[in-house]
Amino acid sequence: MVQDSCEDSLSGAANIHPTLLLIAKILNDLGIRALLIGARSLIIHGIRLGRETKDWDVTIDKPFTTDLRDAITRELRSRDFKVQWRKWGLLVEDDIRVDINYAPLTLDKEFVERSKKLSENLLLPSLEDIIVLKLMSGEKKDITDLKRILSQEWHKLDKDYLYKRARQAGLEKELARLVRRLSLK
Repeated sequence: MVQDSCEDSLSGAANIHPTLLLIAKILNDLGIRALLIGARSLIIHGIRLGRETKDWDVTIDKPFTTDLRDAITRELRSRDFKVQWRKWGLLVEDDIRVDINYAPLTLDKEFVERSKKLSENLLLPSLEDIIVLKLMSGEKKDITDLKRILSQEWHKLDKDYLYKRARQAGLEKELARLVRRLSLK
């Protein structure tokens, strides 16, 4: 069961852009669940990133197929959104930029159940699951974000779950190395 969010635990949850909420509703109407990931998800979790972000990143709970790609593209374009196909998913532009990413390999029932509801059609993954997604990315900005997340929230994280998910993704050594480098206990 997805957890309902509460304002005290999720700073910034009320600041979800209306265009993102509309896109999440369109996806939901197509039978697709949207989950907010990326820098904006960290900001809502209360992480001080020390950097700006211009886009909104979401992932979906369905594997991308050409039929799904075409259905999402058709529906968004019918509502005057500009949609481009990218190697990682879809770039949607209007008054904001939204990246709709392919479903991550770690997205399963447990991932969804640990997510919090930001709106009727938009979920926020747990911080532990976002950490694993950032480990999977390996991009420089994601590693920098990881250092900030771990330094700021290490004492609050469900470490058993975090290490289990990192192990499932084959990234347990990378996580342990990062934790060691940050001298976290």
